[in-house]
Amino acid sequence: PRERVILSNEDKVFWPGEGITKGDMLAHYRAIARWMLPYLKDRPIVLTRYPDGIEGTSFFQHEAPDYLPQWIRTEKMRKGSKEDKRYILVEDADTLMFIANLATIPIHIWSARVGSIQQPDYCILDLDPKAAPFSDVIEVAKEIHRICTELELPHYLKTSGASGLHVLIPLGTQLDHDQATAFAELLARLCVKRLPDKATIQRAVEQRDNRVYVDYLQNGYGKTIAAPFCVRPLPGAPVSMPLKWSELKAGLDPRRYHVGNAARRMRSMRADPMAPVLEELPDIGAALGKLAALV
Repeated sequence: PRERVILSNEDKVFWPGEGITKGDMLAHYRAIARWMLPYLKDRPIVLTRYPDGIEGTSFFQHEAPDYLPQWIRTEKMRKGSKEDKRYILVEDADTLMFIANLATIPIHIWSARVGSIQQPDYCILDLDPKAAPFSDVIEVAKEIHRICTELELPHYLKTSGASGLHVLIPLGTQLDHDQATAFAELLARLCVKRLPDKATIQRAVEQRDNRVYVDYLQNGYGKTIAAPFCVRPLPGAPVSMPLKWSELKAGLDPRRYHVGNAARRMRSMRADPMAPVLEELPDIGAALGKLAALV
């Protein structure tokens, strides 16, 4: 029988600017678990731990710690030529609470599940503004929305929880990671072709000229993104939030969604607008044929 997850240091202030505590973060994860767990199930995760809150020292943790309870599922994965590492899989609310209690603030997830680890469930376009205004991020996301609509590709939107937006396109394990990266690159190049003043695929920040970076390289094997509903180590404790496309308009502020209101928002919506990304099987061949002609 599994032991109860004992929560610790709930009064410790993790976000000093607002006095938001570790307990506030744990309450968020408890309340959001039913919407968040489908995105975590069967997926290796990477923890970033902030034992003294967001202004303290942080560290990445890929490998499951030795003191993990027996009932928490782990799987061995290989990254590159390195030896296998044991990754945590968050299969239930108890595991989510256990890793949150380790002072894990962002929870990063792989795009593939362990049963099909070479074939991602979705393709990612990560819109990173750096010096660009968020209004330009909105315009670039709208252009990707138009492109995917033309290609008859289902596509979903969330805030990164930081300064950008993520567009996810379901693949249904039809492509491997290299193919998913190439597919995302074509979409990114078409977006840049149509919005050359606002979008770029230049990795080097100094060559971006204050344009929004359309990052298609997060589709490689073992690459991760911030999980939907995870909290970020930024002022106000913002949360990565799935959005309806109708919400993508002037005035959208990703900081609007945070540990204090995320679960309330989801309870007020009839369904999670991004949930289908985990199940859909679009006609990728047809979309690629149209896309090749446009790029």
